[in-house]
Amino acid sequence: MQHSPNITDLPSSARLIKSTIVAAVVAVFVLVVAILPTEYGVDPTGIGKVLGLTKMGEIKASLAQEVAAQGTDEPAAIQPVQAIQEVVPEPVQAVTALRKDSLELSLAPNEGKEIKLTLNKGERASYVWYTDGAAANFDGHSDSVKHKIDYKSWQKGRSQREEGELVAEFDGKHGWFWRNRTSKPMKITLQVEGEYADIDEVI
Repeated sequence: MQHSPNITDLPSSARLIKSTIVAAVVAVFVLVVAILPTEYGVDPTGIGKVLGLTKMGEIKASLAQEVAAQGTDEPAAIQPVQAIQEVVPEPVQAVTALRKDSLELSLAPNEGKEIKLTLNKGERASYVWYTDGAAANFDGHSDSVKHKIDYKSWQKGRSQREEGELVAEFDGKHGWFWRNRTSKPMKITLQVEGEYADIDEVI
């Protein structure tokens, strides 16, 4: 057999309203003091900062922004920083292009002519020269304005043909002087190939 509650045992309307107001105040207090700082980093009272809740909310808000920016529900992974290696380019060495020339000189009796190559120290030039018959007097020599050298002989004699390799001892002009000591005209052919910059007849 069920008994109906006595009306005197039930809370009055004023009590219910008071309880509802108290619950609402407590809920608002918890929201302002704990939930807003913890979840959103919003701390209107300053209590969350004292309790360390505001920092937690700021971290959560920052992570949420990163996730939204990347368009994924997962937090962004922290990529390791890779060391940057400095690449030092190797020096480019200048390469002197080889050139090749062939010249023909005509010498009247007792006439002399001279051909010079422009070579820097250590540069090389292979050569061959020959007459059209008789032997010619010749003098292989060098000079340098840079080093104030007027004349330095490295080969001389009398021959119909000579060949070899000329290696410059210093920056300057390097070449041959020929003289026709016969009574007839003479032709001399000079063929050179090497690292020289210029080839000129000295007049």
